[in-house]
Amino acid sequence: MAGGGGFLSSMFTTMVTKLHSLASPSTTSSSSSSPHNTIEQEMSKLTETMRRIQAKLDDSESEEENHAKSHSEKLWLSELKDVAYDAEDVVEEYEYEVLRSKQLHENNSGAHEDELANKAAAIRKRFDEITKEWKLLKLPKKAEKRKRSPMLSDMNRETGSLVVESDVLGREEEKDMLVKWLLSKNDTTGNGVSVIAVIGMGGLGKTTLAQLVYNDQRVKSYFDLTGWVCVSENFHVVSLTEKILESFTKVEVHKELDGLQHALQEKLQGKRFLLILDDVWNEEFTLWDELRKPLVSAQVSKVIVTTRNHRVAGIMGTRSPLDLNCLSFDICWQLFKRVTLEGAYKRLQPHLEELGRKIVDKCKGLPLAVKVLGGALRNNEDIDSWEKILENEMWELEETNNGVLPALKISYDCMPIQLKRCFQYLSIFPKDTSLDSEEIVRLWMSQGLLPLDGDMRAEDIGRNYIKRLVERSMLNSVEINVDSSFVMHDLVHDLAQYITQDECLCVMDNKFDAKKLQKIRHLSVSVKYPNLLKPLETIKDLQQLKLMRTLFITGPGWPYFMIRQYNFFKILDDLFQKLKYIRALHLSKIDITELPDSLGNLKLLRYLSIRSAKIRMLPESICNLYYLQTLDLIATNVHEFPRKIGNLISLRHLLLPYNYKGVFFPSGIGNMTNLQTLRRFNVSCEKEHCDIGELNSLMKLGGHISIYNVASVNIFSNSKPPLKTKKYIDSLELDWSGVPFDIFKDEKKAKWQLEYLEPHVNLKILEINNYPAFKFVGWVGASSFTKLTKLVLKYCKYCSKLPPLGQLPSLEELEIAGMHYVRHVGREFCSMLMASPSSSQNKIAFPSLKDLIFRDMKNWEEWDGVEIGDFPSIHSIKLYGCPRLIKFPQWPFMSSVKKMTLDSGGVPDVSCFPSLKHLEITVRTQEYSEVMSKCYFPTLQHLILSYSKVESIHLSQRRLPSLKTLKIHDSNELRVVTGLKNLTSLNSLIIKECPNLEFKKLPATLAQVQLYRCRLFKKGFKEQHMRNVLGEEEEEIENLLDFLVWIAEEDDNNDGGEDMRNEEDRRDYGVKQCANTDDWIEAVDDKRVDDNMVMDE
Repeated sequence: MAGGGGFLSSMFTTMVTKLHSLASPSTTSSSSSSPHNTIEQEMSKLTETMRRIQAKLDDSESEEENHAKSHSEKLWLSELKDVAYDAEDVVEEYEYEVLRSKQLHENNSGAHEDELANKAAAIRKRFDEITKEWKLLKLPKKAEKRKRSPMLSDMNRETGSLVVESDVLGREEEKDMLVKWLLSKNDTTGNGVSVIAVIGMGGLGKTTLAQLVYNDQRVKSYFDLTGWVCVSENFHVVSLTEKILESFTKVEVHKELDGLQHALQEKLQGKRFLLILDDVWNEEFTLWDELRKPLVSAQVSKVIVTTRNHRVAGIMGTRSPLDLNCLSFDICWQLFKRVTLEGAYKRLQPHLEELGRKIVDKCKGLPLAVKVLGGALRNNEDIDSWEKILENEMWELEETNNGVLPALKISYDCMPIQLKRCFQYLSIFPKDTSLDSEEIVRLWMSQGLLPLDGDMRAEDIGRNYIKRLVERSMLNSVEINVDSSFVMHDLVHDLAQYITQDECLCVMDNKFDAKKLQKIRHLSVSVKYPNLLKPLETIKDLQQLKLMRTLFITGPGWPYFMIRQYNFFKILDDLFQKLKYIRALHLSKIDITELPDSLGNLKLLRYLSIRSAKIRMLPESICNLYYLQTLDLIATNVHEFPRKIGNLISLRHLLLPYNYKGVFFPSGIGNMTNLQTLRRFNVSCEKEHCDIGELNSLMKLGGHISIYNVASVNIFSNSKPPLKTKKYIDSLELDWSGVPFDIFKDEKKAKWQLEYLEPHVNLKILEINNYPAFKFVGWVGASSFTKLTKLVLKYCKYCSKLPPLGQLPSLEELEIAGMHYVRHVGREFCSMLMASPSSSQNKIAFPSLKDLIFRDMKNWEEWDGVEIGDFPSIHSIKLYGCPRLIKFPQWPFMSSVKKMTLDSGGVPDVSCFPSLKHLEITVRTQEYSEVMSKCYFPTLQHLILSYSKVESIHLSQRRLPSLKTLKIHDSNELRVVTGLKNLTSLNSLIIKECPNLEFKKLPATLAQVQLYRCRLFKKGFKEQHMRNVLGEEEEEIENLLDFLVWIAEEDDNNDGGEDMRNEEDRRDYGVKQCANTDDWIEAVDDKRVDDNMVMDE
């Protein structure tokens, strides 16, 4: 490993701490001649030796940043590494025996302790010999000038296809050029598919530019289908066709090539599509020719290719490629400051600005290099750190066509030792993998990569490391889930692989070379197609298995479960017999219903994931894994736990199957005192099952927990309330369903149960479901819950009064549903007191509430008691299924509401909404329609209406002066909409499922029309012709057609004359595929829509 020193020294830090703990006098036997005393003496000596070695390695690591090591020095470090791993194994074997003997209340085996003592003595002897060699080598010493290292471009590459969150500078012209090309007509190459290539070296931002174009709203609205596929070196036609079809359909597909091509051809028939093929390396025309065959069936076929190779562009028959140039110095300097200063309002000190400009100049216009080095110096004002980067000899490396290695390696060299080691471990994941932050942290823990730091939990240290890697641009947040998912840029991943090439190996699609496994300690095998046995049979016969610390096996998943279960079971059994020192084992998407009993042999195992496997039962031997920290059972079929599961005393994270509600724990989980993650717990009355009182001993429990079958909680239990002391639990769900309940007999019992399950005041999210009592208890709504931001009360149907929630200071989201006995909501909802004016003054209710939802409140009639100053932050109100609600709070309560949904069936008095921008209403009576037509909405921009049993409505420009988007849907009896032509601010009209609505003139301001199953409206539209409707001259009509959108009828029963599905009608009337309504509304609201923009569904 290139960075071996840092990897080892941080490992030694953890080992020395363990050795010191195990060798402490408190555990020493009273007999000086006992075997226990002998092994402790050996451990103590080993501790001191390793302290000295650690100091040497720290010195070596600091020198390695600027100087290469000689061949002899590398061999010496490799040997030292092997000895260190052996030492760690001995230490942890001994620690395991200590844990086992304590758990089983047994004395340690003297013979086994003698064996461990002899191993420790042998290791110490080897350390002493290596120390002598160290002195002969006189490390650290000044190394000769670094020679050219193997470049990252020489290795396998594969870019990530996920859209990352990024502030992009300097690519506006290139983006506009690509968008213009995409929206242009009749631009196809001779093979029927229009292709353009974006070409440039690694780190220039080809993928980022493609992402910008792909997500441009104009592009999204123009194309019927858009797809993104990461290609990389493996141009496998079947796999790529599969990925393209999945990208377009959002459905996983598995077929042979012929079936895939026909399915894709049918999907694209007559459609406009955009396809991004990211990071293409294929230079064989025949492969591209086969891949493009189903693409030519589309009406418009546009493909953007990103590549580093002009020959790739040539064989794909592209138009003139876009050669991406390096960014200008000014743009790079802006980017550097943005990353380094973490904001636009800070300024660099003059002496740092001078150094910074020189560093940016050395990046030579590569945005990735600028971001990485900016991240390394983020909020760092130490001038020595800046000078160290500027003067680093890595800048003098000979460049290749990627040109970015020096900047990345320098940024890596600037990392602290522990952070380096954590970064290195990420190389085990395949490229283009979305990395879950919690999974990463648990894997780091399994390898002992997170140092002990006082009272700070290892998980918190790991999350901080994730944050630091993101700040250094070594990890990028994934846009779909910025808080928990990350991806590595391809060049950064290459750097990690380059550094760990001797220890980490990722095998993809049976590309397996046994020679590379000589010293590999972390191995990932991922196979998309069924032939998984071949590499596994190779692995199981290797002598190196005893060295393995990590093994990932990812199968093809359904429907490629073609491996005979017996064979795979036997292979796993063989593997488990040999993986003596494995720390992390991940088995995913494999077709096996049980694990071999030999799993219990993996006594140093800390991380076990069988996620998305078909496992139904866990072997009893798993209870021997006293070291196990993480057990991941997500998406498995596990339906019961071994009887002695409580023996897993080191377990910190138990990730349960999604269908866990019917599964109960056996008694004994109270022994898992290190448990932090337990997202679901089923209460049972059976003696053999775990009682909820056992949660009392799980003081480290945190995150989210759902407790089901609360009605089974024993009210005669003498145990303390199990949740009130759990300060790490921030999300709680309590559910009484699943047990028969008599409200008249069991009401007091339910109140006691809710009182008993009072959480700690650190709680942030609370959900109470099916609570079967007339009243809530006092802690619900108490102002002491200062961190509570979200509260959900569902189907507590016997409660006749809402609990007083108004004094929760941080509450932002509130949902109340299914409280059928509630008729009146008054001041008690806002305050802990049944407030008189004097007692409630200066008590602002719901000071932070933004979103309020009432759902299925059958008998609710009135809401009052809201006073001036209450709800100062309210933004959105949604009412569903409140048919009797008539009385509703007025001004100033509604003054800040921006978005409202009324689907209640009642007629609340809501005559004035001064700030409302978005309103969605379901009108069920003509009376309600008339009331709403008299309301004044001065700021309303988006209105969505649905009418039941209503024949006519009137829309007034005077009452809707700002309306931009109008949608009317699912209104079968609606016949007339008057006032429509006078809505002069309207630019988008959507009408769906209104078969009896008659056509009326449209306002001339319209930029978009969408019609679906509106037979009469469509007929009138055609008869009066668009130029008469819009009052435009003939020559202007053609331009307006580009702005209009139409959804043809999709009713099989209508006559052919009413259908505009044929291409001629579509052409004559400017018909295009319709927009997605919600996307269109958001686009208009965010002012991202051009006048000629057409949205796509």
